[in-house]
Amino acid sequence: MKARNVIISLLFVLALLVFIIIKIRNEPKRRLILNRNPSRIEYTKFALCRMDCHHINANSVMGIVRNGQVNRGRSDVHKKPCPIFTVLGITKQKMNIIIIIQQCGTVAKVLDCYDANETVGCNCVNDETMPLSFLKINN
Repeated sequence: MKARNVIISLLFVLALLVFIIIKIRNEPKRRLILNRNPSRIEYTKFALCRMDCHHINANSVMGIVRNGQVNRGRSDVHKKPCPIFTVLGITKQKMNIIIIIQQCGTVAKVLDCYDANETVGCNCVNDETMPLSFLKINN
């Protein structure tokens, strides 16, 4: 009789384990979405150089971050530890802007920013140095 109880207990534990595995596998995956209102925005020197070359200001960048379309095909949302988003939008000056943002928590780092219609090349060098940081001021 004791062997029978052990087998029943083992089957019960096995069934419970299978149930838990099925529940975990069927759980919806968390979607990675762009934080449209980051607490801090950092700009790499490369992005600042490209912004200067294409005459794009920080207000235009913030407008595109808030209202632009995320291009999923050109974004790397599964990059670890921080996903990269490509955001497209049009500024008030009717410039078609593309911004590449790396998002880590509430901090957004602008890696690149340029006018999609501009054919002029810039003499900017992409060196992976420390980004410049700007704190957002709530008004």
